[in-house]
Amino acid sequence: MAHARASLRQILWVYALVCVAVFGVTRLEPLAVVGQYVHLVVAAIFLLTSIRLTRHAPAHYGVALGGLLEPATDEGPQGPLGLFDLGRAIRKALPSAMVELGVAAGIGAVVFPLYAVGFYWWNQPTGHFSLTFPPSVTSFAIAQFIVVALPEEAFFRGYLQTGLSDLAKKRARVLGVQLAPVAWMLQAALFAGIHFMVEPHPARLAVFFPALLFGWARAWRGGIGAALALHAMSNLYSEILARSWL
Repeated sequence: MAHARASLRQILWVYALVCVAVFGVTRLEPLAVVGQYVHLVVAAIFLLTSIRLTRHAPAHYGVALGGLLEPATDEGPQGPLGLFDLGRAIRKALPSAMVELGVAAGIGAVVFPLYAVGFYWWNQPTGHFSLTFPPSVTSFAIAQFIVVALPEEAFFRGYLQTGLSDLAKKRARVLGVQLAPVAWMLQAALFAGIHFMVEPHPARLAVFFPALLFGWARAWRGGIGAALALHAMSNLYSEILARSWL
């Protein structure tokens, strides 16, 4: 089925509006009453914007998640609040989810040791490594997956990278994966830009590089599944390194 392409102006306007919304919400973080909900609101901004803008072609934008976010196609009972539909969608998506999780783990097995070397070189820790996990590591990992990785991957690698790739004419192979180089690099720059805007410190621009990795994974797999799993795993891994070495 054909899908309408967004113009570059439309894509950049959406990005600008999301930046304004995210910036405004994050300024409320110091407030005691609403500060604890800031990250949830930011996640909702990314995710709801992505779902709204990709609803006409979720598979094309890579956000179908193995059918989980596609409309139900069977005639079975929906159940209260659509719970039966949700259960069938999850069951349908599980095989794809396991494959993408395995792909993410494989990429991590190659990249994470290299990242650890770079982490040590950059931070020059003075103490010995002592393996330390975040408090409530399971809750931390789930939050990274649902509140951080899923919304950001849906917006940046789903909507933005796909929309920009649709407009690009030049294709190239990067480590065996065909992608649009300009779109691939621009989504990473926009990803770094919004992180810097929220927290204006030069170190925040470093997220440009993992964004390239996530964008490459999205181009390889044709969806955001492996990218979002790798994103969550990377955040958890980075947190463990920081707590264990610094």
